[in-house]
Amino acid sequence: MVRSIDMKSALIGGFVVAMILFLVGAVDYVPPDDHGRFKIEANDGHAFILDSATGQVWSEMFPDPLSSIVVVPDPNFYAPKTHPHVTTEP
Repeated sequence: MVRSIDMKSALIGGFVVAMILFLVGAVDYVPPDDHGRFKIEANDGHAFILDSATGQVWSEMFPDPLSSIVVVPDPNFYAPKTHPHVTTEP
C-alpha cells in the first residue's frame, strides 16, 4: 500500500510546529544575578520573604483561628516584588 504525502499539508504542519516552538521559547530574560535573589522562609504561623539584593524583608503572620490575636497584614506581602525589566541597585 503506497501513501502519498500532500506537500501543502506537510508545509502547514511544519509551520505550525515551528510556531509552537518559537512561542514556547519566548520568555522574559532574567539576568543571572537575580537567580536566588529572594529567599522564602516559613513555619507554622509566620512567613518571611527576604530580598538579598536590597535587604528588604516582608513578613506575614497567620494566627491560630481560635486565638484572639489581631494581626494587621502587610499589604505588600502578596504584591509582586520586582519587575523583570527593572533592576534595583543595592
